[in-house]
Amino acid sequence: MKRTDPSDPPADRPSPPEGYGTSRFAAPLVAALLVALFVASAVFSRPEPLRSPLVGELPPPAELVERAAAGAAPAAEARDSAELDRGRLARGVERLGELGGVRSLLVMHGGRVVADESYAGSGLNRQPVDVKSASKSVLSALVGIAIERGQIDGLDATVEELLPAYARGLDEAKRAITLGDLLAMESGLGSTSGEHYGAWVTTGDWTAAALARPLASEPGSEFTYSTGNSHLVSAILSEATGRTTLELARATLFDPLGVDVAGWQRSPEGYYLGGNSLRIAPRDLATFGRLYLERGRWEGRQLVPAEWIEVSTRRHSEGWPDRYGAYGYLWWLPPDDSWDSFAAIGYGGQFLYIVPELDMLAVVTSTLEGKGAEWDREAFAILREDVFGAAE
Repeated sequence: MKRTDPSDPPADRPSPPEGYGTSRFAAPLVAALLVALFVASAVFSRPEPLRSPLVGELPPPAELVERAAAGAAPAAEARDSAELDRGRLARGVERLGELGGVRSLLVMHGGRVVADESYAGSGLNRQPVDVKSASKSVLSALVGIAIERGQIDGLDATVEELLPAYARGLDEAKRAITLGDLLAMESGLGSTSGEHYGAWVTTGDWTAAALARPLASEPGSEFTYSTGNSHLVSAILSEATGRTTLELARATLFDPLGVDVAGWQRSPEGYYLGGNSLRIAPRDLATFGRLYLERGRWEGRQLVPAEWIEVSTRRHSEGWPDRYGAYGYLWWLPPDDSWDSFAAIGYGGQFLYIVPELDMLAVVTSTLEGKGAEWDREAFAILREDVFGAAE
């Protein structure tokens, strides 16, 4: 199993229906109607509160506004945030701030923001940041959408079928690499990440350069983390849909979610960098995470197929069990004996950590510098013990 650091170094950069008209009534009839209404109000009990089959009694408008600001679909069934151990959560917020380099923390529980902390300034959860390789998990969602729409045949489609122009001249083994291999980081291609990243992004065609990497293992057999793999996925999406990855992301995900994209790096050959350098606010990354807690459904629309969410956050490769856990399809599965969880992870400590069982997520942003495996393990331990632990 190739031990290339997964965190790439920083790169440059209705109207309402018509009402009924009123008719003229004689005064006695009007008086009779008023009396009848008065009697009815005295006889009948107060009407039951408006209810939804999903959430029971609807919360007051102020709470709906709060949920909308937090990025949750108002109709989503939500846990009661009063169940949280607030002292334990506060301890987790403090402990995380003591880790060197952490800039912000945002925690959502039951569709509500329960912690919004800026350690290195103010309002940081509303300011766009480069989420680095956490971008890969957005790419995963786009693949699920494209497959569901029939724009991509499926996970067994090959590089030869998906990128025919680039497949010319490749050997048979490389032409046979599947979309599933790329998503699971099992393409067999040598990594473009870590120490190889700088040289890769100085080439004139990042797609060709990723495919030019030597085969280090048989496709589908071994985990080798590489942003080259996810960049190939971005190229595949663009070719299959006829849209750039950013256009696709905005149309199918970000615009419906109300998420603003501040930027996304583009390769010399014209594809958006698959799996790195997406710039969005932590609060917007939390909204994307909330969509996954809602099984891909948002305000009555199924944005991401629920089946894809289940499949893509399931183990498909060994990953790095002693650091980030196993690997799904561009999602990490943190090593955790308590709950099933999955995470988008980027260089230097950019995390979107989701625990469906608790209806809870956390977004962490940090300085763009490598901090090492021990720092990552400590950050994850704090999130598990005191942040998510507050909901036990």
